[in-house]
Amino acid sequence: MDLERDLRRARNVDGGYGSVAGSSSEAEPTAMAAVALSDEDAVSWLLDAQRLDGSFGMQVGSVVADHTAVACLALPADDPRERALDHVERTVGANDPAGPGSPPYGWPWTDGAHGWIEPTSWGMLALLAGRPSSTSRINDGLAVLRTQECVGGGWNYGTRVGFGVVQSPFLQTTAIGTRAARDVDAGLTARGLEILERRWRDEAEGLLSISSAATVIGLLGGPSANAVRAAAESAYRSTELPDTIALCWTLFALEGRDPAAGVR
Repeated sequence: MDLERDLRRARNVDGGYGSVAGSSSEAEPTAMAAVALSDEDAVSWLLDAQRLDGSFGMQVGSVVADHTAVACLALPADDPRERALDHVERTVGANDPAGPGSPPYGWPWTDGAHGWIEPTSWGMLALLAGRPSSTSRINDGLAVLRTQECVGGGWNYGTRVGFGVVQSPFLQTTAIGTRAARDVDAGLTARGLEILERRWRDEAEGLLSISSAATVIGLLGGPSANAVRAAAESAYRSTELPDTIALCWTLFALEGRDPAAGVR
């Protein structure tokens, strides 16, 4: 199908995937593409790119972006994944300028930063899939989802109230948060699904937003599953230069696949 062809265009000769076609290979889009396409060359790229501490990511200057949790979902059950899971377990968000501060911590996007909804959701999914015995860290992530849930359900990047103003949920963060909550909190999941059902038409032109929402609504059997899937396909057809991660989510949505299920 055209979608798979467009996604494979982002694959580089080294087997990895860039954020868009023609860009250098990075861990996050490579891991997502490995799962979406069951691409063994992408898995090989990840294995070669793993750092000595077990992590995956990229560094720009002094800023380190950590994508280890996403990579865990693409790796086979072997020593490299165990080392990656070790890194996920020991990585915590910082709630105080001087250190971790008080829990819950969740997971940050970058070293020494606050725990946010998306990396926390991926951290939970990685451990639920690969190390379910890590209950303390999974429960810590769940506590972040509970305390940062927007009023009425769903999530934005991680602030339910800012400067005294109640903040609204976003579609993509609500989708990944709802998927992370699915197996551990029925209430969070139900409220997240309700927000996705209520809001997806408002963000239907954004490929990443609509495709991630369509994926999760489909996995949960929401009443608008067919309609939102059609909207995701329409957004794909009208997007001139879709990025790799958005294409992966679109493939998950249209094929009814779970991004947390790993490489087939």
